[in-house]
Amino acid sequence: MRTLLPTPFGLFLVFFSLSTIVVAQQEDTLQLLVLKPVFVVEAKPSFATSSRNITAITNSEMRETGAQTLSDALATLPGVGQLTTGPVSRPVIRGLFGNRLQINLGGQRLEDQQWEDENGLGLSDIGVQRVELIKGPSSLLFGSEALGGVVNLIEEDYAGLGKTRQELNLKAFSNTYGAGLDYGIKTSGKYQFLLRAGLENHADYSDGDGNRVPNTRFAMYNLKTGYLLHRNNWTSDTRLHVSLNQFGFLKDTVEVQEAASEPRLSREFEDENQRVLFTILSSKNTIELDEDCRLNLLVGLQANHRQEVEGEEESSLNLWLKTFTLNASILKQFDNNWAWTIGTAAMAQTNRNIGDRILVPDANTLEAGVFNYFKKQIATERLQGNFEVGIRYDRRQIKTLETETLNPAQGVVSPFSKPFDELNGSIGQSIILGNLVLKADVGTGFRTGNLAELSANGQHEGTPRWYVGNPNLKVEQCINLDLSAQWRLGGFALQGSVFRNHFRNYIYLNPTNDRIMDFPVFRYEQTDAMLQGFEASASYERVGKFQIDADYAFLDARRNDGTWLPFIPANRFMAKGKYFLPIKNTVWTLPFVSLGTSFTQAQDHPSVNETRTPSYWLVQAGAGVTIRSFRILLTCRNLTNRVYNDHLSLLKYINMHDQGRNFVLNLGWQF
Repeated sequence: MRTLLPTPFGLFLVFFSLSTIVVAQQEDTLQLLVLKPVFVVEAKPSFATSSRNITAITNSEMRETGAQTLSDALATLPGVGQLTTGPVSRPVIRGLFGNRLQINLGGQRLEDQQWEDENGLGLSDIGVQRVELIKGPSSLLFGSEALGGVVNLIEEDYAGLGKTRQELNLKAFSNTYGAGLDYGIKTSGKYQFLLRAGLENHADYSDGDGNRVPNTRFAMYNLKTGYLLHRNNWTSDTRLHVSLNQFGFLKDTVEVQEAASEPRLSREFEDENQRVLFTILSSKNTIELDEDCRLNLLVGLQANHRQEVEGEEESSLNLWLKTFTLNASILKQFDNNWAWTIGTAAMAQTNRNIGDRILVPDANTLEAGVFNYFKKQIATERLQGNFEVGIRYDRRQIKTLETETLNPAQGVVSPFSKPFDELNGSIGQSIILGNLVLKADVGTGFRTGNLAELSANGQHEGTPRWYVGNPNLKVEQCINLDLSAQWRLGGFALQGSVFRNHFRNYIYLNPTNDRIMDFPVFRYEQTDAMLQGFEASASYERVGKFQIDADYAFLDARRNDGTWLPFIPANRFMAKGKYFLPIKNTVWTLPFVSLGTSFTQAQDHPSVNETRTPSYWLVQAGAGVTIRSFRILLTCRNLTNRVYNDHLSLLKYINMHDQGRNFVLNLGWQF
């Protein structure tokens, strides 16, 4: 069956016609910090906010990195990497990725057909105020697929009451000859409304030797709208996000030779590519029941249309994933110190094939859970901190349907209907002793196998492999201990964390000697595993003058038999400095120059079917200034034009290297 998406221009006409629909997102209690003269800079939570290990990066910080995608920006944080196939990338937190990380967007879990290493996150930073990364299992509050951590996207706030604010941003990239443009408007009078639209387009990138890496082009189109309604004790925040992403990809050297004959600046998707159109509608409602009690209700709808296309006109893999979510909780404040939250979450999901190639079957999924969570704030003359504890029960039912020739009743992977039950909890304590903050957290997490792991039987368009699922996979579970500390004295700060994450029934792809249609067969299997390591950082800052940061992340990840797990990032050291030029006038605000470097150690412990990766240095430089309400940022990534491969780059297996020198210009205007 042939199913083609409309043109980007046509999509935007549809998107703008939808901008009057009432839409939604989650509550954000942090206020914006406004720096004179006008330009707005985002705030983020402090280290002592929670007993959990939370790292945040704001939109301004992401743009200062010169990142091309959201995953690219997150990979600049300690303990975070990205698994890439050219521009297709997804975050890796402490060696965990895919369905082991929960992506939250619009207050709900993003459902986007993510399987193993070949599908990217495909999210843009436009309209995102900041991203919070919760490291370690967080199933207590977030449910399944949060056993490795949570990537929580906090959307931008509305304008202040009685104000209208507009913003225009432009990005340009030298290496990919790429450009991006986004515009946003917020108004707050009788009602609060926001609209933001953006597009971005890139040609193929070049490596450090100037060699073009064919079919690494990509394009993203996004529209976001929001409407905030106040009625007495009821607040409703409704948001809509519509996105179209298109990414080219390579899987063997034959395709490299074929694609290399195209014009250097070609942006046509004539070769293999992924097209993903997703729509997320969410409505978050808060009802103040009394002074000490409120009801939170989140209703969400998602539609994800994924196509994997063999050529310009022929669609091969074609899937529709539709999801309905409902989350409800009651927060009760007993006194100034104790808070109790009781809640429930439910999800109903359908997956349907409408293309010629079928990798996973049609399926229906139901999920429901209940949880209790207590938080106590400690405040004495000598001691401050927070104590958190909770427990959660979830049940998940997956039913696969007989889908053409993929899974006949007597086939390799027969249709099935299976329930999965799981009990999880966490307990944590943070203590503030003068300049010292100590945190300890023990938490559990879980996930069931995804449709590919449970029932795949075919070759995925992004890899030269034949996947065979295993419907007998058990629930994957983990228990994690995380100890963190931070010490501050004036502008000097030391911070570190040590973690030990033990997995039961860890799901992984195991290569075999079998072949189907001349493709090597990989089967999903399970084992126990241990991921442990630490992150350490030091920084010194003199406000308005300079700041220096250095950090190191170490990870050891093995199966219970001592062999190494696959796709584990190499240990990495990063350092950066930022110097504010001593220019004092009423027009220019905090002009700066920056210089950073990262040293990624050799990964000498590959898993089966992986290769070793040598060490490499990368250098980054930047400069920026704010002129009243106008911001200018210039960043150069890979300043020395180093030829290298990250260990998590899948293009290294076809002798392609990562991106060379890239100058990135960001212009922002708020008015």
